[in-house]
Amino acid sequence: MINNYFFISSPLHFLFAVNMAIRHRGEHNIAVITSFIPRNAQLLAEVIKQDNQVFNAVLSFNQFSLLSKTAQRKARLTLIKDYLQAHPATRLYTGTDRNVEFQYAMHCARAHNSQAQGIYLDEGTQTYLGNKRMHKLQHRYIDPLLKKLRFGWWWKNPLIIGTSAWIDVVYAAFPHLVHPLFAGKTIRSFDSRYFNDPACSGICRLLLEKVQLNKSLLADIDCVVLLTHDSFYQDAELHINQLMQAVCAQFSQQRVAIKAHPRSRMLDKLKQDYPTALHLDNRIGFELMLPLFAADCVFIGDVSSTLFTVKWFKPAQQVYAVKIAQQSPAHFAAPLQQLFHNVAIKQLSYQQLPAALAAGNAGTA
Repeated sequence: MINNYFFISSPLHFLFAVNMAIRHRGEHNIAVITSFIPRNAQLLAEVIKQDNQVFNAVLSFNQFSLLSKTAQRKARLTLIKDYLQAHPATRLYTGTDRNVEFQYAMHCARAHNSQAQGIYLDEGTQTYLGNKRMHKLQHRYIDPLLKKLRFGWWWKNPLIIGTSAWIDVVYAAFPHLVHPLFAGKTIRSFDSRYFNDPACSGICRLLLEKVQLNKSLLADIDCVVLLTHDSFYQDAELHINQLMQAVCAQFSQQRVAIKAHPRSRMLDKLKQDYPTALHLDNRIGFELMLPLFAADCVFIGDVSSTLFTVKWFKPAQQVYAVKIAQQSPAHFAAPLQQLFHNVAIKQLSYQQLPAALAAGNAGTA
């Protein structure tokens, strides 16, 4: 029996895991929901179980959510160890090899099968730009040692997500643009045909139905604002206010949608500040919603990984990135700008954005 494990901690991981599971239809595909956000984990687990077409089994840790963090981790690792003993792994997929459960699963899997493969599924920006901490002594040496002491000597440090020694194969949206640290890994591209498979459509439709998404509302949206994690911004509230001010200079707030990061803690604040905007459920992979927006809908973000997947799924769509102040080394600025250029994303300041939106809107009128 070929057992494939898919570690899913974000909506994008879910979508890519569905793609790969369908590719391996006929084998035993196991979804492992690793999100620490109970409502997100519960939603994905329910959808996977109810669908029962793409995945053959699902492991969820929701029953441990009331335990302390230390007790949760111990219970998670015990469950993984026991399950892998009963169902030895052939392949293990993840969107982040910094995930402790994935690394421990690789450790257990290799104990049963030395040929068990670790496979990284593109998580976004870091795949192409690297990590702003990757050159720091703390990130390269001190943190890895502390993790080995805390978890075990099986911990292998990835300088950037996807580059640890546990990973053999990398699937990327833009294989020719991956960071040089992936040298030595087998780099492959996703096969987008599997996104058109009826099994993919079925599980995605079920997810949208679960959250009672009103599809007709999406068709009337002129602009979508995509936000990354709150902690990325020096001042999240100031950034969002400036961005929304620029957007609403061209579009009515009622025809603007806001998609917060899956782990955002600003959901209530966003709804309070922009009550007439459409607030998209942040538990759903934005890529699932893309087909529901009009062809002339505009997508605006900053460094959100979703910008890249929008361009990958719908290359003709208007996509803009707003320049923001980052607490990152200066050597990140040029690579980021080049990456946006390579995937045809225009990078603008807050001040430049209204004129660009007006010009683009005039061109589609």
